[in-house]
Amino acid sequence: MTPVLALTVLLCIYAAGELIAQKSKAVFSTVLGIAILLLAGFWSGLLPRSLIEDAQVTGFGNVIAGLLIASLGTTIDFAELRRQWKVVLTSLFCVCGAVIAIILIGMPFIGRDMAVAGAPIFAGGSAATLIMTSALDEMGLAQASTFCIVLYVTQKFIGVPIASLLLRRSARQFRENAALVAEYSEVQQTGTTDRKRGPLTLPAAFARPSVYLAKLGITALIANFLSELTGGVIHYFVLCLIMGAVLFATGFLEKGILEKTKSSALITFFVTILIFSNLAETTPQEVLSVLPALVLSAICGVGGTVLVGFLCAKLMRIPFALAVSLGISCTFGFPTTMLIPHEVAEAFGRNEQEKAAILNYLLPKMLTAGFVTVTIASVLLAGVAVRLL
Repeated sequence: MTPVLALTVLLCIYAAGELIAQKSKAVFSTVLGIAILLLAGFWSGLLPRSLIEDAQVTGFGNVIAGLLIASLGTTIDFAELRRQWKVVLTSLFCVCGAVIAIILIGMPFIGRDMAVAGAPIFAGGSAATLIMTSALDEMGLAQASTFCIVLYVTQKFIGVPIASLLLRRSARQFRENAALVAEYSEVQQTGTTDRKRGPLTLPAAFARPSVYLAKLGITALIANFLSELTGGVIHYFVLCLIMGAVLFATGFLEKGILEKTKSSALITFFVTILIFSNLAETTPQEVLSVLPALVLSAICGVGGTVLVGFLCAKLMRIPFALAVSLGISCTFGFPTTMLIPHEVAEAFGRNEQEKAAILNYLLPKMLTAGFVTVTIASVLLAGVAVRLL
């Protein structure tokens, strides 16, 4: 398939995913719609398995993702992190609950290797998957390695519908509280008009899309340099998020800077398609061979998350639906943690004030939860799990 044809097909699939989310009022999110369409296309033979490679998305997507993640860092400043200590603790506790449930309940039914291998995959993304599959391949545990890959590919189908449903419930409850709506609609105004100038704030003459892109590129470059200094111990994307927050605090980056570049939609498209690149390698036979372990892990993981989420909601006095959403974010991570709040806000905000308030309420929390679970907790848990094999 020619690159332009492959890219056009992906753009159409992406648009269809957004339309599905819009028509279903975020019951089916954009990423879930895209995943279903891609899998249906690959498995039926209507789409070549080289589609994403033919469109040349992978290389550019990997490069541009750093800019997008750096921009996300500007949405979570240090004051917000301190204020969201409940989000951090709830996310961590829920992930640990899911992992413990999968290992303890799963071992008698699917075996020790499968349970231990699958637990950190449920808790995270690509980094945890790479750690586990590398170790399992070296040990000759081929079935467990396949299970990890299939769980990683399909875990989005587990978490996305749950998070969409629960965040819809949270948004519905939130918009009925006029005081909260007023408070969170003012968050955006404060961040854009009353923010103090930092030591690295540039003059107003530099407020141009090209300069915004350049500043994001500089931020990503610094993150890449720091990652290399650590020998890759701290992932490049982690440092992109951290540097985005640091340079936002110093005034070098503006809040939500990517939106100001006038290229946000295109960059988001490339990064979103990138996370589905491994769907082309998944076959129905692979899914069927590990289906019992997959189902049991999903049930145990969700059950552990819900149970701990219920306890966290009671102890920390946060909505139960929101607590579980924070924990289940481990199954999809970024950029879905960014996309679902946007979709929910658009679907449930009855006016522009409510839309802004819902987004300001949900987005920082989901971004923080996804960062805590996928980026930090899953990697640490995978390192522990490897020693248990």
